Amino acid sequence: MVASQAVAPESDPTLEQARAQVSVAQAWLNGAFVDQVAYPVSYSGAPITFAVTGHPPVTASAVVDVFKPAFAVLEKMSQGKIKVEDHWGASRHRDRDGALALKDGRSDMAPIYSGWDSAAYPMAQGLQLPGLFPDSETATVVSEELCAKYFRADVERQGILMGRMKSSGPYHLFSMKPIGSRDDFKGMRIGTTEGVEAEVMRALGAEPVSLSSLEMNPALSEGRIDAMHLADGSAEVFGIGKTARYRTALGLVRQNLEFGLSKTAWAAMPPDLQAILNAWLRAEAQAETQVFYRAAGARARDRFKAGGMQFGQLPAAEYARVVEATRTVVDRFVAAEEANGRPARDMLDDIARAVERHRGKSANDLMREAIFQPVQGIN
Repeated sequence: MVASQAVAPESDPTLEQARAQVSVAQAWLNGAFVDQVAYPVSYSGAPITFAVTGHPPVTASAVVDVFKPAFAVLEKMSQGKIKVEDHWGASRHRDRDGALALKDGRSDMAPIYSGWDSAAYPMAQGLQLPGLFPDSETATVVSEELCAKYFRADVERQGILMGRMKSSGPYHLFSMKPIGSRDDFKGMRIGTTEGVEAEVMRALGAEPVSLSSLEMNPALSEGRIDAMHLADGSAEVFGIGKTARYRTALGLVRQNLEFGLSKTAWAAMPPDLQAILNAWLRAEAQAETQVFYRAAGARARDRFKAGGMQFGQLPAAEYARVVEATRTVVDRFVAAEEANGRPARDMLDDIARAVERHRGKSANDLMREAIFQPVQGIN
């Protein structure tokens, strides 16, 4: 079974390196593969409006660089039969009300982040465990491959469907004071989501404070927390990069940031458009984790440094102490889920085997697979 490894966080690519690493994803967002992977469209009725809602501001890089271009790709793939109507900045519903909005008709696709509701999505919490994945691109494809076996039931129990799974970039600490040792975590108030991420912080002696995306920056700027645990791209989107003075590389946790689908909207689509939507979702998931977390994350780091943020990394011996302290989180997760009749041990074993199958593949390799061999059976 997987356990946390005492290795340094994955190295951060420069912006130039990151752009080369995600060139296939960028080409897909630019519409380069629509003609190469043409799905037949037999539906002849009026275009179907597909409402997508989210909490980032409409100016956020994830929206501008990923979602907006991806929506244009979906419309081309469907030959204009799926028309996206998107709403941002939590303008249609609160950030954590995605599942409710999918059921009451306010949205057809919305965030249902498992990190926001550990009780509703218990198995997906395991995707946050330290030491599971070598990078976010692998984490994304593995979570989607295992969705039907381990994660779909928890989503459908909410009266909705899974849209897509997607791993965030590695999480680091954005703080007002420097963090130089394992002991510095003791007593720190650190902004997190619920579940495993919070347990990782508790294992380090910190006090996790559960915050939604829109609550994070006010909490840090007003001194209600000492640090925010977040990926680089997200830290820029939600203003943390302008508030925090220090960034300490940690890289223990990745969040899975799921989008759900409305059962009604999915059922109303004819089979040919369902097939197109599924293929698009698989590619969108991979493109988002690559372009937003890898490329936009690199750009965010450049902006943080230009704004005066100090970057730090724990000495090797101190990082090893941090990793050692978090090992118990894995054991406790498995024990608790198995006691509740859920196959956590099997899930971690399957994750380890899937990671091994994809070992050595580049981000561009995984993007090509998402385009030409999309995962099936999520719905």
